[in-house]
Amino acid sequence: MQLRPYIKRGLHHLASAMALLGQGARLVITCLQQAGAEWYRQDFPLIGYLFKYLLAALLALWVALKMEMDQPATALLTVIIVMHFRSGMVITKSYYRLLGTVVGILFSMLLVAWFSQDRFPFFIAAALWIGLCTAGSLAYRNFQSYGFVLAGYTLCIVGLPATQAPWHTFQIASTRLSEIGVGLLSATLVSELILPQRLWENILAMVRGKFRDFCELLGSGAPTGLNQPFLTVMQDFYQLESFRSSVQFETDDARLHSTTINRLNVQFMAVSTGYVMFQRLVQRLQAGGRTAEATALLALMQPLAAAILIDGRCAGNAQELVTVQQAVSAFQQHFDTAFRQQQQALVTAPDLDWLEMEAGAELLQRLAAALSGYLDTYGTLLARARPQQVETREFAAEQLYLHIDWLPVSIAALRGALTLLIIAGMWMAVDWPSGILAMTMGVVTNTLFAASPAPAATIRQFSFGALLGIVLMYVSNVFWLTAAHDYVMLCIVISPVILLTAWLSARPSTTLVGAGLGIAYFLMAGFNQSLGDNPAQYFNDSIALVIALAVSGMMFSLTDYAASPWAKRRLFVQLRRLVGDACQGQTMTAAEFEMRARDLIQRSGHAHRPQDADSVRVVEALCATLEIGQAVIALRAAAGGLPEGPQKWVQHTLALVMHYYRQPVPKNRQQVLRWLDYFLTWLQEGDEAHVFPHPLPAGQAGKLTTQLHFIRLVIQAGAPVSQHRPVAKEIVHAT
Repeated sequence: MQLRPYIKRGLHHLASAMALLGQGARLVITCLQQAGAEWYRQDFPLIGYLFKYLLAALLALWVALKMEMDQPATALLTVIIVMHFRSGMVITKSYYRLLGTVVGILFSMLLVAWFSQDRFPFFIAAALWIGLCTAGSLAYRNFQSYGFVLAGYTLCIVGLPATQAPWHTFQIASTRLSEIGVGLLSATLVSELILPQRLWENILAMVRGKFRDFCELLGSGAPTGLNQPFLTVMQDFYQLESFRSSVQFETDDARLHSTTINRLNVQFMAVSTGYVMFQRLVQRLQAGGRTAEATALLALMQPLAAAILIDGRCAGNAQELVTVQQAVSAFQQHFDTAFRQQQQALVTAPDLDWLEMEAGAELLQRLAAALSGYLDTYGTLLARARPQQVETREFAAEQLYLHIDWLPVSIAALRGALTLLIIAGMWMAVDWPSGILAMTMGVVTNTLFAASPAPAATIRQFSFGALLGIVLMYVSNVFWLTAAHDYVMLCIVISPVILLTAWLSARPSTTLVGAGLGIAYFLMAGFNQSLGDNPAQYFNDSIALVIALAVSGMMFSLTDYAASPWAKRRLFVQLRRLVGDACQGQTMTAAEFEMRARDLIQRSGHAHRPQDADSVRVVEALCATLEIGQAVIALRAAAGGLPEGPQKWVQHTLALVMHYYRQPVPKNRQQVLRWLDYFLTWLQEGDEAHVFPHPLPAGQAGKLTTQLHFIRLVIQAGAPVSQHRPVAKEIVHAT
């Protein structure tokens, strides 16, 4: 009886210990599950990618060796170039690589047929072809640009060896095409059949991320710090377009939603620009001491900022999105009432500028309309419509306008042609055994990195990887490849290099290093002979690669257009010319103007350096350009249907704005400001009947007044306010 309490106490302690042990076990299991999920989400894709990379490379090498091709390393090198995390990217790169290779082979055969007996005209024609392909790689985007790159350096792979044996031209061309085809098929099959990673998932994640970020930005209502979000929006726009153009080969769902993504991307561009324009107007008013107007406009925007969020967060499903759409629609319906209430509340405010209030209200209405269209399209995508529903949509794909600056394109084309001629001259002068390899590397670097925003830094990183590949090739020659007497041993020898190349290429900071390593190593490796027995060939090839990289680096340094101060000044000139085109072009739409302006900045490389002081100035210039361009196009739309007299006044206004932006001197600035003051005075005082045969309707006069005042605000930004009297000559000329 005396032991019973002790037994009960012991059992109680044992039960407590078991309970604690169970809690500890559950905690350990939970931690392991979370760690496993985190590992699967972050590390497993990289491990799977390395495995697929290695498998595709070894498969291509095995097929090339089994078919006894002349250069099995070409098939392996093709795999290294086209492999990517996402299956859609691999298929798209393979498609354009095949097209570029076929075009390059056809031109190579034509060139050998014409100039096989004389190297000098052959290299002149080859240099012109390389220049043309380099220009095409800059003029086009995404993998269309990659196709031009392949068409360029395929000439070196096929045409240059054929000059030494013209009677074997067709055999060389068919063999190289077969080797490249083996590499493309190996990469495509492995990427599609083993652990496929769909690009469509990336697109959906990016679209949702853009929607979430913009909802948080609009919901915060913060009128400061717009440069960083605007640059991010620009980068997302072009990255999403690149993904969309590559997803065509993936799945039916991705292809059928391609038009939706295109439209969504263009609409998001309009929404983000509308928001930035409104916030810049508010900032301008606050900086100018117009606190009452700025506060009233922010109060007008507050219902829209509240409508875009649900309990402080963005809509996460289709039902919540419908709620947001209804709230935005209600904001549009009740906007006029809210605006009148703000006007009544500010009646007693001294020196209130109603035109600035009306300009801000116009921008808010434009933002709400763009946001409503964006939400409709986003809802279509979020609902994951079935194919039969997608095919019956009424909207079509938006055209993506490009703004090509032919000066840097011409410089890049000249650089590529001169690089080939310089190395070819060295080859012909000393009868260099590895001259073809040097020309191939020189052309590859010049065409591949022509569109880089920082070509000098790009070639340095690539050269570091190439030097690493040369060193590893020496180690392979001396210690490894001499012992590789069968396929299994060969795979064991080269697998570390393949995995190192894949790992470096998978990290954004070392992608160029990995590319240089893989290209240099496998350009030198033939796998069709015992390489360790020929050290002279190794040193010749190494010197050829180093000289090619040195020549390319020198040419990039001498012709680095993007880094020159003159190029930065010219960028501002081009933005002003774009405004002149908007004033002059009767058919230019707001979307076309905005795409051309954004494309101009994107190609300049400033969108990739958001923290740079020059990039901040460029973004400021871009925002000002978008403001005046959108206002000019809106003014032309508001002037539609006007009688001949008012139409002449509007055309005279556009002519003065165009003249000022093309020649931004103080005299032209004062001239356009005087005319805008005069035009606004006539419209506000209702004295247009003295000049025009018939008075303007109140609605049209109000729209013209709003747009003219906004144009005046943008032009006058930063300039002291002064009174100007009308110029009689301008009035007579306009009427």
